[in-house]
Amino acid sequence: MRWSAAAKTEIVEAAAKASAGSAGRPWVVELNGRSAYLYEVAHSSSRDPLGVEGLLSCGAALEHVVLAVRVTGWHAQAVFPADHRNPGLVAIVRSDRVQSPTEAEIARHRAIRLPDGTADGDVRALASANHWAGTELYALDEHTLVVLTAGDTRCDHVRGGAALQSAVLAARSAGLRVCPVVHLPHRQEWRTGLIERHGLAGFPQALLTVGAKVPGGAGPTTAFPATARS
Repeated sequence: MRWSAAAKTEIVEAAAKASAGSAGRPWVVELNGRSAYLYEVAHSSSRDPLGVEGLLSCGAALEHVVLAVRVTGWHAQAVFPADHRNPGLVAIVRSDRVQSPTEAEIARHRAIRLPDGTADGDVRALASANHWAGTELYALDEHTLVVLTAGDTRCDHVRGGAALQSAVLAARSAGLRVCPVVHLPHRQEWRTGLIERHGLAGFPQALLTVGAKVPGGAGPTTAFPATARS
């Protein structure tokens, strides 16, 4: 059994609607058999000299690809190959069997095409949306979540972006207005202070705040656009 033409179209379109933190769309999705290959597009930016924002954006696309595979009725397994001959390959989503999606997956997938929410609420309700191993959505308070990863490698950045996007979609599904902040957690002094103040066990990769609020006194930020690009 192979993916149908409709399933392939859904996967590609879902990936294209992922938010991009940097100019353009720093990823390409290629389909081969029952696998989707996610490649990082090389880019250079003074705002993102280490390429972290680009990898977080790749993670957002990865979350969309996984959800698209699931709602078409297939099991989805994301793997992160360490292929030094192909460093641009950041993830592969493979489907080896038919499997019905869960209600939560259907809701997050539906949110890909929903507008951003407008209501305020408690961001802690979004922590349970995360399903990415090696990541955690940790509530600093009722207004702010931090995305933590076990490591700080390229793979961790991609996973962190996927975890962040799962929370964004959950917020959109619930009608909550949230703002992802991806620049501050990669300023070393700011990151160290955040870890020390809250006793965090992991590497902060991004923040998610209710509404358009930015952590007080933090200075300039970079956030994903308010609406997903199509």
